Amino acid sequence: MRIYVRDVWKVYGGSVIALRGVSFELVDSRLVILAGPNGAGKTTLVRVMDGELSPTKGYVSIDGLSPDEARVKGLFGVMPQEAELHEYLTVREYLYYLSLIKGLSRSDARREVNRVIDDFMLHEYAKRKIRELSGGFKRRVLLAQAFLGTPQLLFLDEPTVGLDPEMRVKLWRVITKYLNDYGATAILVTHYLDEVKGYADKVLLLHKGKLVFMGTPKELLDRVGYRYRVRIRLTSKSEGPDIPVTKYFIRDSEVEVFVHDDEELLNLMYFIRTIKDIVAEVVIDRPSLEESYMEVLRLGEVT
Repeated sequence: MRIYVRDVWKVYGGSVIALRGVSFELVDSRLVILAGPNGAGKTTLVRVMDGELSPTKGYVSIDGLSPDEARVKGLFGVMPQEAELHEYLTVREYLYYLSLIKGLSRSDARREVNRVIDDFMLHEYAKRKIRELSGGFKRRVLLAQAFLGTPQLLFLDEPTVGLDPEMRVKLWRVITKYLNDYGATAILVTHYLDEVKGYADKVLLLHKGKLVFMGTPKELLDRVGYRYRVRIRLTSKSEGPDIPVTKYFIRDSEVEVFVHDDEELLNLMYFIRTIKDIVAEVVIDRPSLEESYMEVLRLGEVT
């Protein structure tokens, strides 16, 4: 799957600029995170890529096809941020009729409905009318419908928002298994960057309609400027020892140390052993993708 976005602009009313010359290329990616603050242009970009909106300037191609051509061929499925569900239908009826609308035969539609009901753990609710479901289950139905017809490209806009942590983990397993089994690509709009960083192979960051970063999760993490954060709790309030690293902060009895690389971490741990009599606790963690994203903005990489 090759997705090519070239100099895409979207301007509303001649003055409101939602996208500003966005360009990138994705080749055989699996899970791509599309992130940014509210109003960054994420949903607008997805709507341009899936053909719902026409760009003011620029173009999009999906395996050499326009978004409209790709839609007709059934190459992609879409989970929008919001959508009107036919609430007087049961879950099974809704998914079945949507499969027919997508062009599947009746036998294929029945098979696909059974598959997504099984994959997305909807057995218990298959015969219930959609209006009777909670908001979380309605979003699960909305997610499931994007997978009907085994599309090769998925646009998923905040698929797990409003779901409890356990269900989010289960659904990520379903999504990643599908991507691997079918060799498919998903472009995922999410605010839960760290939740999916272990699955994603690309991150795209938008800010004020501009693409400000494209790379792997590791490359984004490198932007924060340190690899480890070490918190040292001392046995009493003190000015603290003279830590052998460049960047650290002392607050009462706690020292927060920002470690650049593995060698610096090893030197720090040796040093901590020399002051172990005044150390109550040591906690080591890594920066989050959210921190890295904020660092991209702080460093003035956007205008």
